[in-house]
Amino acid sequence: MSHSSPAAAPPAKPLTCRTAARAWGLPLALAVALSSVWTPAAQAQEALAGTGQAADLLTLDIPAAPLNQVLARLANESGVLLAASPDLVAGRQSGGVRGRYTRAQALAQALSGTGLRATQVAPNQYRLSVAPEAGTATLEPVTVTGSGLSSALPPVYAGGQVASGGRIGLLGNRDDMDTPFSATQYTSKLIEDQQAQNIGDVLVNDPSVRNTYSRGAGRDEFNIRGFTLFNYDVSFNGLYGVSPRNSSSLIGVERVEVLRGPNALLNGMAPYGSVGGSINLVPKRAGPDPLNRFTLSYIGDSQFGAHADLARRYGDSQEWGVRLNVAGSGGDLPMDGAKESLGAVALGLDYQSERFRVEGDINYQNRNTDARSGLLFPPPEGVKIGAAPDARGNFFPSWTYWKTKEWSGALRAEFDVTPDWTVYGAVGARKHDFQSMQTSWLMLDGDGNIGAVPARLNESLISKTAEAGVRGRVMTGPIKHEPALSASVLDIDYSSARIRSRTVFSNIYQPADLPKPDIARPGDLPKTSESRLYSIALADTISFADDRVQLIAGFRHQTIESANFDAATGKRASEYDKSAITPAFALTVRPTERLSLYGNYIEGLSQGGTAPEGSVNAGEVFAPAIAKQFELGAKYDFGQFATTLSAFQIEQPSSFLDPATRRYVANGQQRNRGLEFLVQGDAARGVRLLGGVAYTDARLTRTEGGVNDGNRAPAAPRFQFNAAAEWDTPFLPGLTLTARMLRTSQQYVDVGNTQEIPGWTRFDVGARYAFKANGTPMVVRATVENVLNKNYWQSAAREGLTVGAPLTVLLSVSAEF
Repeated sequence: MSHSSPAAAPPAKPLTCRTAARAWGLPLALAVALSSVWTPAAQAQEALAGTGQAADLLTLDIPAAPLNQVLARLANESGVLLAASPDLVAGRQSGGVRGRYTRAQALAQALSGTGLRATQVAPNQYRLSVAPEAGTATLEPVTVTGSGLSSALPPVYAGGQVASGGRIGLLGNRDDMDTPFSATQYTSKLIEDQQAQNIGDVLVNDPSVRNTYSRGAGRDEFNIRGFTLFNYDVSFNGLYGVSPRNSSSLIGVERVEVLRGPNALLNGMAPYGSVGGSINLVPKRAGPDPLNRFTLSYIGDSQFGAHADLARRYGDSQEWGVRLNVAGSGGDLPMDGAKESLGAVALGLDYQSERFRVEGDINYQNRNTDARSGLLFPPPEGVKIGAAPDARGNFFPSWTYWKTKEWSGALRAEFDVTPDWTVYGAVGARKHDFQSMQTSWLMLDGDGNIGAVPARLNESLISKTAEAGVRGRVMTGPIKHEPALSASVLDIDYSSARIRSRTVFSNIYQPADLPKPDIARPGDLPKTSESRLYSIALADTISFADDRVQLIAGFRHQTIESANFDAATGKRASEYDKSAITPAFALTVRPTERLSLYGNYIEGLSQGGTAPEGSVNAGEVFAPAIAKQFELGAKYDFGQFATTLSAFQIEQPSSFLDPATRRYVANGQQRNRGLEFLVQGDAARGVRLLGGVAYTDARLTRTEGGVNDGNRAPAAPRFQFNAAAEWDTPFLPGLTLTARMLRTSQQYVDVGNTQEIPGWTRFDVGARYAFKANGTPMVVRATVENVLNKNYWQSAAREGLTVGAPLTVLLSVSAEF
């Protein structure tokens, strides 16, 4: 076998006017047109605000700063009148106000942790004084009205990078301190400040999560608590089957919510059976103030982009909202020969009245990725994995590509029947079309030689989903009950065709210059499979002792129907029809306002195996596989800095073919035991910290013949450490310096533990500067990822190997008009 020497890297190609027009033309034209159309509405809205008819809820984005600055901006943006001596507020720091609040709630948030309280002396007028107890902030005697079952987003936490709570599936929105699970909600501010393009760019901050693929791979996939979570299983506004299938643009996303651990009761079975956790995308909504934000961006090697974010509210009480995000980008990636283009549109609409709320979303995404398409499978067991190749090099041929076009839509409505009872419903759908030419490489030895059979794969997928439910509140003496009932359905039809070529060979260290194979394009796509998921869930949250003790108990009944079809005949080749009941129990105890102790038992669910051809029980369908989690944890909120410590055990069953009996059996298991310590918020004045450490002992048990019992599970690092810090410099107001460190310990590649990839450490640095240019607020951001340009194997997940991205520069400038 011969291999050609590495070809000289082609010179970087500038983004031509034609390419830019193709990538950005439609999105930006739409943004400019709507911006001009909405300008009169903005003026009318300002006039309306002057009449006192502003909405009860305000969307505020006031960053952490000295208290006098935060209060001055809050008074200016909300119209609240404050009375306080300068000496009272001097020297105090506020965590800012970010989120959707009433005026009273916004003031309470601004004073949180400052040691001051606000007393209402007249409508919309407050006097500040020292709180009775040091370190507390109360707002009295103010009564906040409205349904306690409101779906309004929980407030942003101090520092603005994460929220103080989020959606917990069936249970609705909950404060983190009242949530008996480990969860983090990353905000749009973090998305913007870290110039995140995809979900993986956000979750790089999470010590419990590792990305399977690096930036620019054209796909997202995650490892949470040692188990794979596919991007297919990401939910959008609480619905499965709506978010993009391979990789999600974040232009229309307000928050990325991560819930760690199995969650069948809360969210139902994920379409593709992920059990390590869940990810939910919360869409953006219009705030009370008109928004015209434009961002220009650059990512090395020569990828340029533009993004417009526009928002307006209409109506006498601003009950109607419109939020439009459009973006386009294109150019070369840092990897030789790789490039990507993206066009995306996200339109969010909402209507809010006293008792009725409805919101809808339409999303479009067109993503083309070249020379990053395929997988790299390891060599046979026992063959040592060589060093990671040059990250800037590229062993994927330049003629490989992924082309994805997706449309999706969702509609969600809620109605408060009474102040204590809310009914809701939601529907959604997605159309996914995919074309590709790809090489999935197999490593042949430890010297980097690889072989592949190039193939064209075209697929089309249509998913439809719906959910309906009711949440309420009822008192039985001193005990409060909050029952929740939900029913859901998800329908997925999948069509595909694959045409293969002949085997080609190359080397990861010296890639061959391979000619493009002549592979016919697939014609009509035959139906390959269909899946139907039905479920009904019931839960109750029982609270007493002033809500300091809360018990959650519930169950979900899930039915799974699926079928595979013979492409030639169109007839069903195999069928699956099973159901399972998954219970959950969770307890929260709050000895003090700042300390929360919790424990839970909850299950996850995935489709059981089907005995393959060649086994003595071929065609036998097994019951759904149930993962079980036990978890204990503690959360402590210092006021502007919060920590979470948790210990967990997850057992996930698997199936295998017993070579002695030739019978396919469901008798394998992976058992992950772990500890997690998470931190978030303002660690000191002007200093924010986000990250933590995760320890996972992932073992194989009850393996085939007991051969691998006790071995470590593949792709489950024992240690993961993340630390992201931000410092608002005192010498130049508006300048923030950032740094991040990621550490991942070694990973085993095979179940026999004969192959491993070494641990790796990555450093990122950056800065941003916020200022005003002729009265226009602007932010300039710069980040360098993998600043030491380290070559490393990033992951061994899903029986494959991925390479980390090289040194990558990200630049952007945003302006609000």
